[in-house]
Amino acid sequence: MGRARPIPELLTKRLRLRAFTAADAPAFHAAYGDPEAMRHWNHAPSPDLERTVRYVRGWGAPKNAGYMVWAIALRKSDRCVGMVNFHARDAHSARVEIGYILVPAEQGKGYMTEALAGLIAHLRDGLRVHRIEAQIEPDNLPSRAVVERLDFTLEAPLLRDRWRIGKAWRSVSMYALLTGRGEG
Repeated sequence: MGRARPIPELLTKRLRLRAFTAADAPAFHAAYGDPEAMRHWNHAPSPDLERTVRYVRGWGAPKNAGYMVWAIALRKSDRCVGMVNFHARDAHSARVEIGYILVPAEQGKGYMTEALAGLIAHLRDGLRVHRIEAQIEPDNLPSRAVVERLDFTLEAPLLRDRWRIGKAWRSVSMYALLTGRGEG
């Protein structure tokens, strides 16, 4: 999907979305290594800090146009509190899927809504994405509330057995946001 590109920095009022560095791994592992925080992801939690370090090093490298991952950092301290990404990009149809997670101690402060609003603006204006999708487990009420605040529409209340994690199947709901971009 084209040449690798650096991860652009995206700024919001309280947050800085930027490339991950290995130094972010310990703070981010509080989410990515936590079975409770990862219970709604489409893969198992990171088994140890060493694996999380490998993930964040890979995510921090320049990417092709198919996906990109940002650390969510507090602007005042630059401390990593989570992650947002887009993946499964279909450039022809101007469509992407997003993913996101926040360190449990930072939940409930509006950071994810703010981070996703910044990502959506970049996808709409910078990449001219027309359709942004989020697959969310039906019982993940906080995640559903975030996308609903950002005007996503529930299009499919139940896609049965959409994800396989280990030997278990999980069903998801499909939310989407149409940006009005991607017309050319």
